[in-house]
Amino acid sequence: MKIVADQNIPALSDVLSGAGTLSYFSERIPPEELLAEADALLVRSVTNVDESLLRKAPKLKFVASATIGTEHININALTERGIGFAHAPGANAQSVGEYVLCAVLNWLNDQSLSSFDEIDVAIVGAGHTGKAAGKRLEALGLNVHYYDPPLCKKGVKFVHDHWQRVLTADIISCHVPLTFEGEFPTRHLFENTALQSLHAQQLLINASRGAVVDNQALLNRVEQGERPSLVLDVWENEPEVLRELVLYIDIATPHIAGHSLEGKVGGAVMIANALLKHFGYEANKTLFEVLPPVEWPECKAEELNKFETLCAWVKEHFDLSHDDSMFRKHGLTSNGFDRLRRNYRKERPRREFINQVVTCHNSEQYIQFLQLGFNARQLPK
Repeated sequence: MKIVADQNIPALSDVLSGAGTLSYFSERIPPEELLAEADALLVRSVTNVDESLLRKAPKLKFVASATIGTEHININALTERGIGFAHAPGANAQSVGEYVLCAVLNWLNDQSLSSFDEIDVAIVGAGHTGKAAGKRLEALGLNVHYYDPPLCKKGVKFVHDHWQRVLTADIISCHVPLTFEGEFPTRHLFENTALQSLHAQQLLINASRGAVVDNQALLNRVEQGERPSLVLDVWENEPEVLRELVLYIDIATPHIAGHSLEGKVGGAVMIANALLKHFGYEANKTLFEVLPPVEWPECKAEELNKFETLCAWVKEHFDLSHDDSMFRKHGLTSNGFDRLRRNYRKERPRREFINQVVTCHNSEQYIQFLQLGFNARQLPK
């Protein structure tokens, strides 16, 4: 079997050992000579698997994307050709949740608040990443609610469909797929009218897809002054970014919210197992069989349960200001944007909070640190 894969999907050589010949590509589109012989194609969100690509891959039997989203895949075209498909929903959800937590901690640190229980948070999209972000913000004591009209229509109880409640929230965090049609399209969900309603005491985060927020309308809004705080990890028309808009963004990063090592390897393991199963091989690799260990010293809950100490720990282990600085220096061109994503923290990969053991003396501490994403362990009484 000949497998063609994006070189930025990690650990494939370990997980797919013995399954066939593995060839890598480095650009957004695989070379024609690799496509011509490929039995399987493994991609990320930067590669559009459309009719044009499929015509160059006559032997293709299986396609997988190491991502949650599938808008870059023409699934109907795959189905018509009898080509199997898999993706990785939830693989990088914890990573995105930690990105949002870090962004919110930065914002809260600038607010000089005595308590957080009156801070209202609207999570837009109650899927894997939305819930991962929401549970972390709940653990901080914020009032979190989930806006998800499609789930609401299905009768799911913990979501709502009140758009005005979203627009009046103190913190708004986007976690929806990019959809163009249907009853609830998400392209330009935040368009001119919605953006005009936002004010300087609010925080808007987009770690979903760039076109969920109309970038030109956002630029028009922020140029008026009295703008909300803004965190953008995704950009309309990536890898090109609206350079004028970047000047107004508080935290700007090159689509790396889900790029922890756990998130990237988790997606790789999911699609590799799907490939193996599709072709009749044994498929039982696990994430922790592939990941290298982390040597972080154990912490006590008392050391992290104050806001200041938690912020300090987070800054040490996931400093968003570093990613922001690198983006502003090197990511404002298409090539620079792609290069930053491709080489993101290559020398020292970002690791998730689950690698930090936190010992807790009571169930309240245990639940809080578990929700924050740590490896919480309750000491016996």
